[in-house]
Amino acid sequence: MRNMLKAVAGAATFFAGVMIAVSPALAERPSGEATTAVEISDQDVFYGSADAPVTIVEFASLTCPHCMRFHTEVMPKLKEGLIGEGKVRLIYRDFPLDGLALRASALTRCGGPERRLAILDLLFESQPVWRNSQDPLTSLAQIGKLAGLKEETSRACMEDKGMFDQIIAEAQVGETQHGVRSTPTLIIGETRYGGGLTAEDITDIADQIAK
Repeated sequence: MRNMLKAVAGAATFFAGVMIAVSPALAERPSGEATTAVEISDQDVFYGSADAPVTIVEFASLTCPHCMRFHTEVMPKLKEGLIGEGKVRLIYRDFPLDGLALRASALTRCGGPERRLAILDLLFESQPVWRNSQDPLTSLAQIGKLAGLKEETSRACMEDKGMFDQIIAEAQVGETQHGVRSTPTLIIGETRYGGGLTAEDITDIADQIAK
């Protein structure tokens, strides 16, 4: 996986035709595996309250169809339930699986932490459009405009090698310290789940942790 992440960094300027590695079909709830709790950083962005008793850390790739499904189908239920009720906060961490995902991750950071989650939501909602576009960078820049970013700002971010290094470093923490191998991966407390959790599954797990 470390070699794959290095390849992703190298593919930032050549992503056409890159195969997207994703989790297996989300048919059954995966069993959790023990890991260490994720160390939280001041740089993290999250949905929910900082004072929530349960923390979930999501490692995701913006080109991953299963990640899109999680954000468009599961997240709305969590926002209405656990997150909205102040029981859970969900921290988002980048784990790009190809060069286009790396550039999209860079775009989310262009507007600063206050706009990052809004851009993430826009990207997941419109993923089939920009991911399959003949000119995906232009499509991404257009999404940046919806978030209030100038096109030249968006394009500069999507060429920022320093930002790429930060994103890859974040992904490597997931890989080396927490065993992340596919996306989406959720770490709830000290347990890693390799995708496929429903809102109901997450509620059950969070309730057990909160007891």
